[in-house]
This record gives sequence, structure tokens and C-alpha cells, in this order.
Amino acid sequence: MTPILLLLALAAPAAKPVKLPKDAPFCAAPDAPQTFVSPLGEPFRAKGGEPYPSATWFARADTNADGRLSSAEFVADAAGWFRKLDKDNDAALIPDEIAAYERDTPEIALYRVRERGPRQEKDAAREERRQERRSSGGPPRDTTYGGAMGAGRYGWLNIPHPLWGADTDLDRAVTAAEFAAAARKRFVLLDKGGRGFLTLADLGPTAEQADRAAPCRPRPSITVTPGEPGAKDAPRR
Repeated sequence: MTPILLLLALAAPAAKPVKLPKDAPFCAAPDAPQTFVSPLGEPFRAKGGEPYPSATWFARADTNADGRLSSAEFVADAAGWFRKLDKDNDAALIPDEIAAYERDTPEIALYRVRERGPRQEKDAAREERRQERRSSGGPPRDTTYGGAMGAGRYGWLNIPHPLWGADTDLDRAVTAAEFAAAARKRFVLLDKGGRGFLTLADLGPTAEQADRAAPCRPRPSITVTPGEPGAKDAPRR
């Protein structure tokens, strides 16, 4: 480059960043990481462009590779996951073991917006079981809290914390028997036709997977009256 051209290049104003219009749609990046959380809480992840990781879980759980996941296979897969979580092999998941799971599965933190004491934890577990009973399988349906939360965003049942949701006696420990009972119950919730088996096609997309199938969506219109509480905290998109 000649000295004159170099001086002209240096003198040229820097390009201004593109300003998106207010009605620009939200679009999911096609190469963004993908996450699936199994009905009993095991996370599976894949890179953008790879098959959605629910297929990985299903293929592993379907031990005879017939394309149909039986109740026995479903419960056996849950038992294998329980053994991975049960670090001290005492047939119970205690708070320390569940806390380790939470650190490795940050997606479920969407449900826990603040620290909770023992009573709040029991209330949350009770609410998770109510949601489980109301669920009919398929993509997580809306709740009074604005839709699927925590692990519910990445699975077929809107159960924000799949492990604490199995603590039926609320004693802050999930036993192997409670975990197996939760597996049997969740299989029934997913087996909407009562056929005794599940297929990956029947289960449909998760909430996250549905978002990826239609990555661009209109920007929501949020009206906040100036001066009202929360006006300055209106969501920025």
C-alpha cells in the first residue's frame, strides 16, 4: 500500500455498529450448544448441527435397539443414572450429592432464583410433584409461573428439579426405591397411549428443541408506563 493510500485508510471513519430496529426478531444461533435433560434428570449435550441429544439418551436406554423403550428399559436406565449420582454407594442421594449434580447441570438453576431454606425446599418439592401429576407428557405445558422452568425446558415433563421431585417423603434424601418409583410414574406420564412402550417420535420435541425448529420469532411487545414500579427494570432484548 502506498503512503497516500495508507493515510487515507487511517483517516477513514470507523464503521458504526449496526442498530437493529425495535421490531427485529429474536433468532437462535444455529451453532449454539444443545441440551437435553432425561426424565430422571440426566443431562445430554450436543453441538449445534448435531442430532438433538434426546436421541442419544433414547438409543442408550433402548438396550435391545428395537426402537421401542419399554417400562423395564426406562427404569433400568434410571437405575444406572442413580448409581452414577450415588457417589458413596449408600442407596440414597443426600444434599451434597444433589448439590454436585446441580453444579454439573446449571440449566436447572433457572428454577432457583434465590437461596431457599429447608421449608422452601420442601414447598418446592411438593410443587414439583403437583406439576408431575398434572403433566400429560409431550412438550412442557405452561404453568402459572410462565411456562417450563429449570430442567423442564430441556425435557418432556415440566419438572424443574428431577431429583428433588423424587423425594416423596420430603426427608431431604432420595432413596433408590423413591427414584425407581419416580421412574415408573414418569414412564406412565409419557406413555400417553398406555401402550407400554415409548418411541422417540411419539415423545415429540422438548421446549428447547421446538425453539430451534423455529429459531426466529417476533420480538415481544412490552408496555411499561413510565413511573410505575419496575419501569426502569423493563427487560432489555
